[in-house]
Amino acid sequence: MRFDQALERLRERSPVPMFVSDVWDDDLDRRLRSAAVEELFEGLTIRDPHMAACAVAGLHVWNDNFDAGHDLCQAIKTVTGSYWHGICHRREGHRGSGVESNLGNARYWFRQVGDHPAFDGVYHSALRVLDGTGSGFRWATEAAGQLRERRKWDPFALIDWFGQAEAQVLSTQTQVLLEEIQWREMDLLVSWCCAKAVG
Repeated sequence: MRFDQALERLRERSPVPMFVSDVWDDDLDRRLRSAAVEELFEGLTIRDPHMAACAVAGLHVWNDNFDAGHDLCQAIKTVTGSYWHGICHRREGHRGSGVESNLGNARYWFRQVGDHPAFDGVYHSALRVLDGTGSGFRWATEAAGQLRERRKWDPFALIDWFGQAEAQVLSTQTQVLLEEIQWREMDLLVSWCCAKAVG
C-alpha cells in the first residue's frame, strides 16, 4: 500500500467521530502496520524520516488505531510529533484515565508544540467551517469571533470545546462542526507532514 492510497481511503471516512472508537478500516490498519515506511512512500525519496513517521502516525490516528498512532508519535521528539501526540490525547475520550486527564495530557503536548507552521492552514480551515454555518448559529459565530480576535489557531480552544462536548453542554449541531474542524485538521496535517517528508 502506498501513502496516497491510504490517504484517499481515509478521506472517504465521514464523519470522523470526535473521540476514538474502534478501528475504522481493519484492512487498512493491517496494511499500515505491516508496511515499512519506505513501502508507503514508494517511488519517493524520504528527505525527513521524522516527518514521514509523523505522516504515518497521522494515518493511524485518523483510522482510530489509538495505540499504533500514540506509540509512533510518542517516539518522535519533534514539535510535529508533539502535535500528533496532542491530537491522540484530545481524541482519547474516556479511554485510560478518563476524559479530563486525557484532555490535560492534550494540553501538555500542545504546550510543547508552541506555534506550529501548520497552524495557519488549520486556522483558516476552521474559520471556513464556522463561517459556513451562516449568521444564525450563535455558537459558531462566537467561536469564529474568538479565533479572529486571536488572529491565529488556538489548539487549546479546540480542547476546551471537546471538553464541553464530552460534558454534553454543546448541541449535536455544534459537535458536528467540531468533528469537521478536527477532520480537516488531520487531513491538513497528514498532507503537510507528507510534503515535508519528501520535499
